[in-house]
Amino acid sequence: MPNITKKKSFLSRFESIFTLKYFALIISLLIMFSGLIAIAVGSIRLFKGFMELTGLHEGTSHPGVHIIEAVDTLLFSLVILVLGGGIFKLFVGNENTFKESIVFSKIKTFMDLKVLLWETLLLTLTVWCSLGFFARPKDLHYEQLILPVTIVLLALALKLIRDIKR
Repeated sequence: MPNITKKKSFLSRFESIFTLKYFALIISLLIMFSGLIAIAVGSIRLFKGFMELTGLHEGTSHPGVHIIEAVDTLLFSLVILVLGGGIFKLFVGNENTFKESIVFSKIKTFMDLKVLLWETLLLTLTVWCSLGFFARPKDLHYEQLILPVTIVLLALALKLIRDIKR
């Protein structure tokens, strides 16, 4: 019989170590760190674009492309930060975590996080698609319509999900 109690105590210790809360905290922190790195990259691109736009730095003949790339990178970093904050709120925090935040206060389930990420990804894809049209305006092909059609289909799917949720 003492052997069974040793197994139970080992299992109970293992269960206390293997809680999803600690892993989610580590994952959330690493995702947030990646978002901060993406913000730094977007800020550098934005600075280069403004330097070329004002003429203080010689570069490509299209400084607006750098600014649009910076906006795209910053929007992508926003997606990363929303994912990290959502994971933190769902697994580590409680109902009062981020209660002052407009974005995170509405997240209660994975579905809420998924819809929020879906919205931010649609915005990021729209900027990325417009970047393709602005970067090469003379090199337009019918293949470039795949991404706008995909964005429209994703937006329609999001609307259907919202209607079903209500």
